[in-house]
Amino acid sequence: MKLAPGTDFQALRTGMGYPDVPLPDERDWSSLPPGYEAIEYTARSVKRAMPDWKNPDLEAVWARAQRLSSRSLLRDTVTGRPLNPAGPTGVSGHGRLRYLGPNWTADGLVTRDDKVLLIERSDTGQLAFPGGFLDPLPNGEYEDPLKAAVREVYEETGIRAVGTTALVYSGMAALSLRNTDNAWIENNAYHIDVSQTPSDLLVPRAKDDAISAAWFPLFELDFSLMSDDHVENAMMLQSQVRQ
Repeated sequence: MKLAPGTDFQALRTGMGYPDVPLPDERDWSSLPPGYEAIEYTARSVKRAMPDWKNPDLEAVWARAQRLSSRSLLRDTVTGRPLNPAGPTGVSGHGRLRYLGPNWTADGLVTRDDKVLLIERSDTGQLAFPGGFLDPLPNGEYEDPLKAAVREVYEETGIRAVGTTALVYSGMAALSLRNTDNAWIENNAYHIDVSQTPSDLLVPRAKDDAISAAWFPLFELDFSLMSDDHVENAMMLQSQVRQ
């Protein structure tokens, strides 16, 4: 592992190219102290992918955010951008996210008996569930999140996750490293039980964004090596499997 236990949020976020600023102590937009000013940051990869990133149609951005977010939204009265429902982050703009407003992802929480499939992320070195962004559709919506989760599992581990499925979580990924004041991740996490799949079809091979991929004992996970959002999903998964 590249990540030492105890590495903090700010250091991890800075390692991804974000400004070296801490999360504000106050996480409520209505209670921010006077003078709060976030540092603007939009990654080069976003600038290349989104030609209108600098001068977007803010009315269209606002309408999209309201339509696709799972939360009630506030709007910045100065910039016209949507505000992160989880509160200020110290960073404004896109960050490493394509869209102002919600950016939906899907994770596959794949289990085989008492083991769970995890990858080592190439950007932070953290252990994580395989997952990624939902592909946008021509009508402005997204692909089916369960299909996206299965696709991402295959793309990152080489395993075709076919089995019993159940939704574990849907909503804000409040402490994602990629979030900014104006762009954030909302996530669907699915438990996919592949215990009935032949073992020779469940040999992970790390691909795409994964440095490594392996099966781990579900009830012996080292949460210090995972992001807060993935820890929450892991705990919900453990509870669901125990039932």
